[in-house]
This record gives sequence, C-alpha cells and structure tokens, in this order.
Amino acid sequence: MRKLLLLLVVLWQFTALRAVDVYRDTTQVQQQLTDTLLDVEVAKANVKPHSPHKATIYAMVLPGAGQIYNRQWWKLPILYGGVGATVYGISWNSRNYKKYKSAYIDYSHYLEEKVKNPELPYPENPSWEKVYLGGGVEDFSSQQQANFQTQLKNKKTNFKRNRDLLYIVMGGIYAIQIIDACVFAHFYDFEINEDLSLNIQPDSFYTPAAGGMVGLTLTLNF
Repeated sequence: MRKLLLLLVVLWQFTALRAVDVYRDTTQVQQQLTDTLLDVEVAKANVKPHSPHKATIYAMVLPGAGQIYNRQWWKLPILYGGVGATVYGISWNSRNYKKYKSAYIDYSHYLEEKVKNPELPYPENPSWEKVYLGGGVEDFSSQQQANFQTQLKNKKTNFKRNRDLLYIVMGGIYAIQIIDACVFAHFYDFEINEDLSLNIQPDSFYTPAAGGMVGLTLTLNF
C-alpha cells in the first residue's frame, strides 16, 4: 500500500511538473505570437499611404513620373511614344512653314517689283523654287503667277495651322497624364477581393395585402 501511494505521489509530481512546462511553453508561444502581431501592426502603421498629391506633383514636374510613382510602367512607352510623335510633327510642320513663308514673301516681293519693272530679271536660285519642284516658274503667265502665289500662301497657312494644333495636342497629353496619375493614385490602395459579389435570383413571398408575389432577390456581399 505504501508503495502504491509513493508511486501515486511521484506520478502526481511528474504530472504537475509537466503541466508547468507545458504552461510555460504555451505562454512563450502566445507571447511570441503577440510580439509578431505587434510587429506587423507597427510595420503597417509605419508604411506611408500612397499619396495622390505626390503623384500629381511628380506628373507636373516630369511627364511620366506620376505613372512611375503609381508603378504603372507599361504606360510610359505609350506616353513617350505620343510625345515623340507630337514633337516630330511640330518640328516637321515648323520647318515646312518657314520654307513656304519665306517662299511666299520672296515671291510676292518679286511680283511687286515685276509690276514696277517688267524688264526685271528672274533671280537665280529663288527660295520658291526650293518648295516647288515642277519647274518653269519663270515662264508662268499672269494667271499662273497669281495661282502659284495663292498656293504658296495656302501651304504656309496649312503648315502653321497643323503646327499650332500639335502644340495643343502636346498640352493635352501633358494634362491627361497628370489627370491619369492623380486618378490612379486615388485607387492605388483600393482592393477588390473574392468577398465582393452580386447575386440575383428569383424569389417568392407573401403579404396579407397583395397575397402571393414573385420577384427577384438581390444580394450584395462586400
């Protein structure tokens, strides 16, 4: 009997010690989990929110910088491709506008002097022949000279109008990329998960006033 009691005492002490160890281990694990959760919360608190104001300022200072801030790298080739095409168009139209403007002014001056002096010699390598490759301008009749002068004027006007329109397009591209950067910065932290769903299904219900009725049930989960 004494041996049995002694055995029970030993077992009870062993169980108690084991329970203490388990409790200690559980407490340590809980403390580690608590510390980990606190670290995660602190890390979340230290993360600076995505700023639409910064995205707008970056886009205003340098086109495309706002898209880089929003991590939308794929928009840069589109943006700079449009900017490059517009700059090329402005340069090409400006160059031709200057040529036709100079040709129109010089040819108009030549016709004025020709009226004053019918024996005025035809100039060598005139500027208008650089834009008119047909040749024979020297032998034009009065009507052909007027038509050619009008043609030079129209060309000059068209190139100037196209150049000015491309300047407007350039301003539009600049404004659009600023708006794009600002709008997408607002939606940067917006999340859509699987919990967002819309279900529509038929349903029937009864009311004392109308009796049995059939309708649709709309369920929105978010």
